[in-house]
Amino acid sequence: MKCAESTVNWPVNATTQQLSKGSSSDLKSFVDHPIRLQLSVLPLLSRSAQAETIVFRDSQSTRPPLVQSCTCDHSSIVVRTVMNPESTDPPDEASSAPASAPHVDAIVVGSGFGGAVTSARLAQAGFTVTVLERGRRWQPGQFPRSPQIREGWLWEAGRGLYDMRWLDSMLSIQAAGWGGGSLVYANVFARPSMDSLGKHWPEGLSRAELEPYYDLAGTMLEVNPVQVDPATGRVPDRTRVVEDLVEQMKIRSATIRPNLAVRFGPTDSWAPNEHGVPQRGCAFVGECILGCNRSAKNSLDHNYLAVAEKYSATAVTGAEVTRIERDEAGWAVWTNEGSGADEHQVRRTGTRLFLAAGAVSTTELLLSSRDVDRTLPRLSSTLGRGFSGNGDYLATSNLRRGHGNLTTGPTITTTTVLDVWERSKPVWFQVQDGAIPRAVSDLFDQSLPFQRLRSWWRRIRRHDVTRSIAFLSMGHDAGTGQLKLDDQGKAQLQWANRQQSRLYRAEGRVGPAVARIIGSGVRPAPLWSLFRKPITVHPLGGVPIGADGNSGVVGPDRQVHSYPGLYVMDGSVIPASTGANPSATILAGAESAIEGIIRDVTGDSSWQAPEWARVRRLPVPEDAAYRWMGTRRRETAGDGVVLDERMHERHPDGVGPGALQVQLKISGLDTFRTDPEHRLSVAGSIRVSAIPGTHAVEGQLRMFPQETSYLMRYDLWFTDGRGRNWIGIGVKSQRGRGPVAKYRGLTKLHLEIHPEDDTDTTIDTELILRPLDVMRNGGSIRGTGFTLARRQKAVLTFFTFFARKTVGSRRRRPGKRSRRLRR
Repeated sequence: MKCAESTVNWPVNATTQQLSKGSSSDLKSFVDHPIRLQLSVLPLLSRSAQAETIVFRDSQSTRPPLVQSCTCDHSSIVVRTVMNPESTDPPDEASSAPASAPHVDAIVVGSGFGGAVTSARLAQAGFTVTVLERGRRWQPGQFPRSPQIREGWLWEAGRGLYDMRWLDSMLSIQAAGWGGGSLVYANVFARPSMDSLGKHWPEGLSRAELEPYYDLAGTMLEVNPVQVDPATGRVPDRTRVVEDLVEQMKIRSATIRPNLAVRFGPTDSWAPNEHGVPQRGCAFVGECILGCNRSAKNSLDHNYLAVAEKYSATAVTGAEVTRIERDEAGWAVWTNEGSGADEHQVRRTGTRLFLAAGAVSTTELLLSSRDVDRTLPRLSSTLGRGFSGNGDYLATSNLRRGHGNLTTGPTITTTTVLDVWERSKPVWFQVQDGAIPRAVSDLFDQSLPFQRLRSWWRRIRRHDVTRSIAFLSMGHDAGTGQLKLDDQGKAQLQWANRQQSRLYRAEGRVGPAVARIIGSGVRPAPLWSLFRKPITVHPLGGVPIGADGNSGVVGPDRQVHSYPGLYVMDGSVIPASTGANPSATILAGAESAIEGIIRDVTGDSSWQAPEWARVRRLPVPEDAAYRWMGTRRRETAGDGVVLDERMHERHPDGVGPGALQVQLKISGLDTFRTDPEHRLSVAGSIRVSAIPGTHAVEGQLRMFPQETSYLMRYDLWFTDGRGRNWIGIGVKSQRGRGPVAKYRGLTKLHLEIHPEDDTDTTIDTELILRPLDVMRNGGSIRGTGFTLARRQKAVLTFFTFFARKTVGSRRRRPGKRSRRLRR
């Protein structure tokens, strides 16, 4: 339904929190708070309607608050107001804050993944909570889309959306706003592999211990895999491109459609989510990483933070924490609030303080408290250590083949797990497709120099921005970075690329492997290709967990050693890269930790979040990919080779009509060489004169098996045109001594075929390799490694193996071949 804008004045009944028509009153005091309206006020509203936009103007203000949600019952309408998206002024809550604020039970610094969980659960447990967020409360329609970089994009330029932290040896990108990184992350809710969060991880953070909390967090975020685009009735073009790509690479089972924190459904109507917050369905515009202007993204302001405010937590945006210290009542927090001439400091106190400003900012704040302000001088010397960029690696391409718009859909729709060999050791990482929004292309086009030259080059190259795609990798880096403060008190990172060289090398090899198939170049981010500086959007670590101050900054309960009542709840306590999108692990870890904290503080050992009653076991599609790729990596150790073999049936008058034409495959040369029977897979076709037709055949070949009387043995299975199953056993044997006898033995196959259900009926035939066949078969050998060098090495390894076996000692002459082989 539609509601017209109304210019009216409203008095406030402070007791009932209901509004009725009358004299003027300042509505600014009700911004971001639930209020009630009498039904008689809005005759346009029906008793079951959802209001899309309802605007009230206060007689004392030119900035109208906008009703974010409106629900009706039989007696009243519950309305939540927010600032009008059309207003360019920041919210008033920070700029109008007093120089001091009432004491609360808990202060939470940061509204990202760790802070949102903490504030919601503390509020539900009955604690008075204040949540401090330096960024603004972004409303639908306010997220930047201008091609001008200074119009809402950067934190350093007008407190915009993105805070680009140059850490000297790495660029870290994070968001600023109510909801933290969830505003701009790519929605992926993924669990790391069991091996990633194994026994070496601190107590409480193993995959098994966090398993139920993943389900709780996923239920809160209402995660689902990507759905079909409502405009086309099919999955995004980018999804199909990637799935076709991995099909050609023969790793389709390693690719899944991950769970996404996105609301799918009708795109043009509002409906409340599980937490009562109105949202619309995803319109597949591909702008998730820019902030969703349609409220289709299940960012934290639509779930955890909404729950926190529902239970009376106080949100203070535009409040940047500058100092923390012990206080007689617990903890004191100093913030800079307001802007320009209105900027001022506010001191707040709380019994307990929870830090959740993100890995970089939380570590920076603690370092400053220890080394600059000296308010926390006993902080552990391990502070700043164990920093990880989560192995992030970015590459992009522009596809000139095919058709379709690759910018549509959620930002990420597929995850491909890779577990490959690099320098004789396994390297595990993931690659995800990424939409490159048109707004980003326009922004870079306006910001970079030589615009006319670049425009001319794009026309020459037929560069279509809708055919651009990103490949986003993440894996297990060494996690040995260390954050320290520079002379200006800003965090800087000590980072050695050589310690991550195998990972970066393996991630970099994805580009050439993909380019061979798509026919377009895949280029790493310029910051890496030109300066070897990595970019991370998943900073982790810096606040190690340990049993005491000698081994960590915080204990397993997240409480800082030597400072009771001070806790760290964000990604800074994650001890290493997760190898997957880390948001789910940060959420699950915070859920587990805050549950334990509340139980300890309240003495109620049974306390748990109310949402447990509706938690469901969520599908974990990534686990199947982890298992499949792990098995494949073990089987392909040493890389492999593929070769073609064609043999012709011998006929009394020469070569007969029959033939065996197959492909022989070794998946992993390490396994092949250590296997006493040296087995290869066989697949192709067979035709023999005694059985009409050509039939698909499969089986295995034992090549130079140990302790046998033959050189090679073929075990084959096929089904004839009548549906009858046949079994074939063929051997190549050496008769006599010397290289000539060996050559004759390797070029002649004695084949015995019998029906599966009748072992007494047999067909004996002989297949031969002519000299031209030998040359063709040898020339067909090709490697299957990840890189050209590895493929060449695999071919050389196989040739060496074959040559040594060929010139080896003579085999025993077999006796009654067929009966013995059958046994």
